[in-house]
Amino acid sequence: MQNYFKNKIALVTGSSRGFGYSVALKLAKEGADLIITSRTTGALEELSEKILNFGGRVTVAPLDLTNQLHTQLFCKTIYEKFGKIDIFIHSAFLAIPMAPVETISENDIVKYFKSNTFLTQRLIKLVHPLLKKQKDSIAVFISDNTKKANKKFLGIHNAIQAANKEIVMSYSEETLRIGPKVLLFEPLPMPTKTRNIMFPGEDKKLLSTCKDEANKLIKLLIDKIQN
Repeated sequence: MQNYFKNKIALVTGSSRGFGYSVALKLAKEGADLIITSRTTGALEELSEKILNFGGRVTVAPLDLTNQLHTQLFCKTIYEKFGKIDIFIHSAFLAIPMAPVETISENDIVKYFKSNTFLTQRLIKLVHPLLKKQKDSIAVFISDNTKKANKKFLGIHNAIQAANKEIVMSYSEETLRIGPKVLLFEPLPMPTKTRNIMFPGEDKKLLSTCKDEANKLIKLLIDKIQN
């Protein structure tokens, strides 16, 4: 461990499994003080135990981020306890099963946009005051490259990803001079629960691993911090 992120407060959403889990674990190994959040309490506690076992520091926050009041209180608690966030990784995503566009109900479309795109904007609004406490803070939003390979049966998923990207890139341009640094990170396809919901039966041997993709992101973060 090089302690690249010593004294850095890092918040990782969707950290109970998959890519978010791997990123949080790697950040902790590199010295960051972790705040991990997900709906799944048991998996968060397992990750917390791993971090504590190698002497890392972690705060566990089981939370449904779509609950606006709870999310507001959560960010207020972060401010009261830490006063800032240095690194924000938004990895949480509600998977959207493949389906023909004409079969998807308006209620489901609204649900998916609320749980993904609306949430992305809300988190930016709530986390930005914590990030701007220091000039070298970084916010990373996870995207995917599914839309590049296929459009059939992925209309709503691709629409949400496109909307998320536009929001994030606008945020990036708006904070270019004043910070934080805002990145859109697109890992290679990984054998995650989200991926399995979208592509059941896919040959997982053809996919990258969460650990490998997390390592790529960590290297990118180190580069951004050092330059």
